[in-house]
Amino acid sequence: MDKQKKSLMDRVTDFTNKISGPLGKFANTDIISSIVAGLVSVTPIIMIGSIFLILYVLGSPDVGTSGKPLIGFLAPWAVKFAWMNSLTMNMMSLYCAVAIPYHYAQKKKMNTLTCSLLGLATFLIFTINGYDEAGGISVMSFSASGLFVCIITSIVGVQILKFFLDRNITIKMPDSVPPNIGNAFGALLPYATIFALAWLVRTVMNFDMVTWLNTILEPIITLSDSLWMAMLVSFICLLLWSVGLHGDNMFLALFTPFGLTWVDQNASALASGVSKYDLPNVLAGLGNTGLLRLTIWTAAVWPLLLLMILSKKKQFRTVGLTALAPGLFTIVEPVIYGLPIALNPYLMIPFILSGTISTGIGYLLMSTSFMGKFYAVVPWATPPFLLGPLGTGDVKTALIPIISFVVGLVIYLPFWKVYNQSLDVAEQQETNEQAEIG
Repeated sequence: MDKQKKSLMDRVTDFTNKISGPLGKFANTDIISSIVAGLVSVTPIIMIGSIFLILYVLGSPDVGTSGKPLIGFLAPWAVKFAWMNSLTMNMMSLYCAVAIPYHYAQKKKMNTLTCSLLGLATFLIFTINGYDEAGGISVMSFSASGLFVCIITSIVGVQILKFFLDRNITIKMPDSVPPNIGNAFGALLPYATIFALAWLVRTVMNFDMVTWLNTILEPIITLSDSLWMAMLVSFICLLLWSVGLHGDNMFLALFTPFGLTWVDQNASALASGVSKYDLPNVLAGLGNTGLLRLTIWTAAVWPLLLLMILSKKKQFRTVGLTALAPGLFTIVEPVIYGLPIALNPYLMIPFILSGTISTGIGYLLMSTSFMGKFYAVVPWATPPFLLGPLGTGDVKTALIPIISFVVGLVIYLPFWKVYNQSLDVAEQQETNEQAEIG
């Protein structure tokens, strides 16, 4: 009987509370939060690399079918732009090998410099593909292909170091020795153990962890880039937001490693001559940029901004005008908490439906050869009508936010009408009660 008496809002809230607890705990674990923080730390490097890739696309005659660069004066610099992209975006795993151990060390209250150097060196030992005849070193694993190995070596390396330090299995120096020298000598034994293990696995056993792990994860990564995955991620993210939880931080950020891997694969394919319309990954950039940034908030928040600004109610107009500028840059908290949408029984359902459905439509559009796919990481706060053209090199992707906005508006209109009617009834009741008291 109790279940039958529960309203739809109560059932949605109960379900969200059930999944938000485990999701929140998982996202806030030391390991996951350190990985996410490390990836965020290297984002500026990736973005700069993306800018150089965009310049390469504009200046290279090899991109497209015309045989001519889009911007002629950039042509002499095209190859140099590509090199800068290789040294930044294509080496993201190398930079993560420093950043992830740093943040994990902070969580474990360990020396951050010691852990960062350990993470970098261990990653290098594990991922060197061998030596060519000229004596050079292959750096293929420094790209996104080595990202999951970087994550493993970063976390395991710091944990082994912590095991040694907690048990005082270190070389102890006299108290008179400066702390930085003492820390260096104290790390000798754990460093030697970790390096020896990494060398044994990679060199003596000739086990290529990068190739092995990518082979295992390839089906998972490939299947994750799908229509249903895109809509599921959008649905859960919006569901969390609808009860006042930060869906981007709690859930969407967990997909950042996948998103960076996909955007790197798209960038590599583009640089090798593949058309921007035929790049392999639709959800490239998922987690901090990409398709969902074109669809979710343009459908779930932008229609409400319009409805509030056009409303006859002063409080709505005030919130709408105040939230307009942040909303254009997809900073949505003023609307979600100021209207509010969170825990609002009239707006929760259209909020979730609009973003989820528009994401599905956007995925179907971008999966065709009609629209380009993301090959560059653009700041998440970029207005969606600019984010698409900048990240894909295709102006037509600006249609996706427009379509999403229309879809969201159509879904919101009947719910908005009912919501306003409920407020009118409540205001009338309050007026009548005050009249009776007076």
